[in-house]
Parts: sequence; C-alpha cells; structure tokens
Amino acid sequence: MLLALLLMIALLLAAGAVLIWQVSIIFSIEIKDGQPRVRRGGPPKAFQHTARDVVRRYGIQQGRLTAVRRQQGLQLRGSASIPREARSELQHALQRIKVGRKRRKKRR
Repeated sequence: MLLALLLMIALLLAAGAVLIWQVSIIFSIEIKDGQPRVRRGGPPKAFQHTARDVVRRYGIQQGRLTAVRRQQGLQLRGSASIPREARSELQHALQRIKVGRKRRKKRR
C-alpha cells in the first residue's frame, strides 16, 4: 500500500516536471532531407530564413532545433547531427530576435 502511494507520487512529480519543461519550449524546427520544417510553435520569419540558409550552407540532412526559454534568455538546443559552427550561428541569430514581446504602435 505504501509502495503504491510512493510510486503514484513519483509518477505525478515526473509528469509535473515534463509539463514544466514542455511549457518552456518556444518553438521546434525539424530538418528532414535538408529541408527545415516547423514542428511546434511559431518561429519568426527571419529565424526561419536564417535556419534555411544555414542548413543549405552546411549541408545538414537531418536534425532538430529547439528554442527554450531560460532565465538568461532564449537558448537553442540542437541535435548531435548539426555541426557546432551551425548551432553557434543559429544561436546568435536567435539572440537578435525578441520573442514574446509585443511591439507598441507609434502614436501619430
């Protein structure tokens, strides 16, 4: 009985951790056959164009890019099939993007 209760609590904690982690994901791009496709979220068009250009230049055929919100800002996570240079270039492009901030309209 006690073991079943502890197991249920552990499963609930694990589910909560996964849920919190999923909420922190801003967008995800999957690369198949050299073509990046948005799988989750809505990355800005400028980042999509940069990702398409980097994938073409480095000849990346498959992989995944995920933008995660951290306290320091947005962080890009990439699969092992994406070269380090390409990831750093995409991380730099991601830092220039202001995600989640609304633009204020100018008054006339």
